[in-house]
Amino acid sequence: MSIEMFKELTNEQLKEECVAQGITNIRAKNPQKPNKAEYLAAIEAKLSYATTDEEVVEVKEDSVKSKRKAQSPSQLARLEAFRKDRVIVHDVQENQSKDKDELLSVSWGNRLFGGQTDLVSLNGKPQYLRRGAITNLMDATTTIHVPGKNGLGVTKEVVPRFVITEVAGLTPEELEELANKQKLRNSKHA
Repeated sequence: MSIEMFKELTNEQLKEECVAQGITNIRAKNPQKPNKAEYLAAIEAKLSYATTDEEVVEVKEDSVKSKRKAQSPSQLARLEAFRKDRVIVHDVQENQSKDKDELLSVSWGNRLFGGQTDLVSLNGKPQYLRRGAITNLMDATTTIHVPGKNGLGVTKEVVPRFVITEVAGLTPEELEELANKQKLRNSKHA
């Protein structure tokens, strides 16, 4: 639970929240009439020093009248574009990716998010990429030449350049391997 949701409340609402959460000792210059900052400090102390979830009293939506606006479609689009997914990227046009350790620079974005650039590894291993870069890779196409029947003529076909496979998150074995690698890396620099 974040203190941010309490900042928009009035002193009376903050006083009610303190009573609801069982906060009785508010350190204030004037103990009879604490100000907003003092109420917020008391609530924040209660939230930060709680040792278990049971000690933190959940605030019901009815008791807090939030002035937070609903997210606009542009904000939702931005959140979706920046969400990371774990994927494997294969290049169909193999003659373009000479080295399996090669990194491909993918530029994407618009006037809303600004220009963004992600580096994509073409080594066939799972990696986390932002949805905007994944969408841009899915839109990329290449032309292949397909021999006609009986060896007569050649036709050109436009096909997607990259095959993108979404995979699940890290397995426990992969997490353990990653933790060991990080321990080794940190011990070298210590």
